[in-house]
Amino acid sequence: MAIPLPAAAQLIPLGNDLTLLQLDSGSFCATLSLLGGQLLSYQPYGQQPWLYMSPQALLQTGKAIRGGIPVCWPWFGPHPTDSSAPAHGVARQQPWQLLAVEQDSDAFHVKLQGPHWQGLDVELEYTLSDHIAMQLHTHNHSQQPHTVSTALHSYLAVSDSRRIRLAGLEDAVFEDKVAARYSRMPSAALQLNGEFDAIVYSEADVILSDPGWQRKLHISRRGSGSVVVWNPWQDKAARLADLPDEGWQDFVCIEAANAGEDSYTLPPGASHTLGCQIRAV
Repeated sequence: MAIPLPAAAQLIPLGNDLTLLQLDSGSFCATLSLLGGQLLSYQPYGQQPWLYMSPQALLQTGKAIRGGIPVCWPWFGPHPTDSSAPAHGVARQQPWQLLAVEQDSDAFHVKLQGPHWQGLDVELEYTLSDHIAMQLHTHNHSQQPHTVSTALHSYLAVSDSRRIRLAGLEDAVFEDKVAARYSRMPSAALQLNGEFDAIVYSEADVILSDPGWQRKLHISRRGSGSVVVWNPWQDKAARLADLPDEGWQDFVCIEAANAGEDSYTLPPGASHTLGCQIRAV
């Protein structure tokens, strides 16, 4: 059954069971994909986009969309026991159901229901106004406890990934996926100078400073004891078919997460919420 939409919202069918939700408040525009329940774009008028979307991204059921904010659920990375299971879970590759779209003042409120997995359900709430706010709710309706790991895999658009700075994670312990070891973040703001793929164990907010676009984005989280920082850099980007060879210069991923040692066990009947806000400073 179709749900009522505000006048400033519209559904755009793309065929092959793919549908986009487009929102335009007059001060910003945003696009969500019902495939993956994924925010693809958000841009206040007069500003550079906040999110990066690969021009080579695939919009196809069963494929992850490269860009925006993919939802990694109910596991992050490879499945812990089943090598045939899709990386980063089932949520980002499956259709989501649109439950509600409401508008008040200059804000949109969007609620979606995701796929089911072995007694686990997932819902996602967006509030889009002068900032991006997300709440990922996981519910265990089964009779067994489940270990869950998740991430809101934000591709944040930048002028040049070689010039940005990430502050707030200084001296935090992190799991270095490139070097396959544990290490500690630098004591100063992080500047990327090569491939970086890390689960950083910290609850601190992160400030992304971008001198090229003269802006700072403030990423805060709740229900999250880890943040994933990722950029593939030149060599790995060249091996990714859905990313331009030079696309690594245009984004950095700063992901609110429950990943690695920050995974949690959800008892029968219990729920957990992973929250994230992205604001301009």
